[in-house]
Amino acid sequence: MEDNDFQPSVAMREYLAEIYRLQEYAPTVSTTILANRLHVSAPAVPRMLKRLRNAGYVTPKPYQGIELTPRGREEALRELRRHRILEVFLVNVMGFSWDEAHEHADEMGRGMNDTITERMAEMTSYPTRCPHGEPIPDAEGNLPEVKD
Repeated sequence: MEDNDFQPSVAMREYLAEIYRLQEYAPTVSTTILANRLHVSAPAVPRMLKRLRNAGYVTPKPYQGIELTPRGREEALRELRRHRILEVFLVNVMGFSWDEAHEHADEMGRGMNDTITERMAEMTSYPTRCPHGEPIPDAEGNLPEVKD
């Protein structure tokens, strides 16, 4: 069912970004952890994972959980870019504190698209880190080199 013109829903984007974040710590992600992190019911997760699998974004790993496909990773990085640039915009342009930015970005990010994201990136001088210090993927989905 993979369709390259398919646009994931807001909920799908949120799942992909969270799976990406969790995969930074473990190669596969369990449905229980995903439900807890996204504040959704345990039965909701398998339904969404089926949609993500059918769209070519995730691959199930029996008895381990799920992992992102290359296509899923690309979409997850696009969503992380949107969120982190919005956080920078909220802090640098709108004057919110860095600790307020995440929650506001979660709420506002649902309406973000690539056009708005790129304008915000331009207005904030193409940041490479969000206010929390996390790297921001570039428009092609490449993460800047981290030198911590």
